[in-house]
Amino acid sequence: MNIKDELSQLIAEGYEVKERCYKRSDRGDAFSSISGAEYVTWLNKGKIFVNKNVTGNKDFVGKFTEAADQANGYYESSFDTVVGMLKALEVYDFSEVKEDQLEVIDDSIDKIFISHASKDVNYVEALVDLLNNIGIAKDSKNIFCSSLAGYDIPHGENIYDFLKKELNNSNIMVLFVLSHNYYQSAPCLNEMGAAWITSKRHSTVLTPNFDFKHIGGAINPTQITFKLNDKDGLNKFKDDIVKTLNLDEFNYKFWERDRDKFLKAINSIATVEASTLNTNVTVEKVKKQGENHLELQLRFKNITDKDIEVQYLDIELVDQNGSVIKLSAEDEFLDDFILYSQENKVEKWIFKYDETSGYNPRRNDKDKIKVNFSI
Repeated sequence: MNIKDELSQLIAEGYEVKERCYKRSDRGDAFSSISGAEYVTWLNKGKIFVNKNVTGNKDFVGKFTEAADQANGYYESSFDTVVGMLKALEVYDFSEVKEDQLEVIDDSIDKIFISHASKDVNYVEALVDLLNNIGIAKDSKNIFCSSLAGYDIPHGENIYDFLKKELNNSNIMVLFVLSHNYYQSAPCLNEMGAAWITSKRHSTVLTPNFDFKHIGGAINPTQITFKLNDKDGLNKFKDDIVKTLNLDEFNYKFWERDRDKFLKAINSIATVEASTLNTNVTVEKVKKQGENHLELQLRFKNITDKDIEVQYLDIELVDQNGSVIKLSAEDEFLDDFILYSQENKVEKWIFKYDETSGYNPRRNDKDKIKVNFSI
C-alpha cells in the first residue's frame, strides 16, 4: 500500500470511528461530542501517519498534533479539523525530502521507558527488578517508570512536559506492558501513540491474563511479543536487552535464579488478578432507607470478554467518626446477577444494618470503603 492509499484508508476509518463513538446530547447536535478509546486510537494513528510522512512541514505536524490531542471528548468540529487536515495532505508531495532534513542516525539506546497502566503497578515493579538484575542501573537515567519512586517524574516537574521530553529522547526504547487496564486508559493510549512516533525502538510484553487477540491501537499484533510468565520469552527478552543496551553478560545460573524468582512473583500476581478477572465493584453512594436499612449505589465494571457471576460480595463502611459496619450481599441479589462482557452498570441494593453500631451514613468516608468479592 502506498502512502496516498494509506491516507485514504485512514480518513475513511475516521468517519467509521466517528459514527461508533458519537455521543449525542439531549441539548442537541451542537452539544454532542465524540469520545472513547477507539477514537483515541484513531487520533493516534493520525499522529503517527503525519509525523512519519510529513517530513517537510514541521508547522503542519505541530498544528495537527495539537488538534488531535484536543479532539477526544470535544464537539464534532474538532473531528472536522483533524480530518480536514488529513484531507489537505491528498495533494502533498510525500516524496519530497529536503537534504538539510537528513541527519546521521545514532542507533544507540541508553534508557528504557516503561509504558503501562497504573493499575498494573505490581507487574511493573517486578519487571523493573528483573531489569535491574539483568544489569540496568537502579536510577532514573536508565529507566523511566511513572509508578515507581526513584524512576518517576522528579519533584516539581510538570507531568506532561516531562513525559514529552522523555519521549523525545532519541536514545530511548519504549517497553509497552499491555493489559485490559492499559486499553481502558485514554492516557495510556495517548502515550502509546506518542511513544510509537518518537521512540527509536520498542518492545511489547503482555500481562498473563491479557490475550494476544486483544492487542490493538498503534501496536502491530503480528509483531513478536510474549507474556510475562513465558520462560522462553523471558530468555529471549534478556538477550535482547543485553544486546540493545550493550550490557555485560553474566553467569547464566544467576539469570536462571532471577528469572525463576520473577516468574513466581508474576504468577502470584496473576492468580490474584484472575480471581476477579479485571472486574471492579465500587460504592458510589450510601443513603439511609427507612429504619435499619441502607441503600448502596454500586457500580459494576467488567472489562473482559467473559460474562461473570459474583459468588459473594462483602462491603465495609466507615464514617468520619470511625464507626464501622460490615455488610454482605444476600442471595436475593446474587442468585440471578450476571455482569456481561464489557458491561458497566449501576445497581441500587438495600442492605440491613445495625443502627447501634453508631455508623452515620451522612458522614460516610469514601476513602475508607472496602469491597471484597469473588467470581
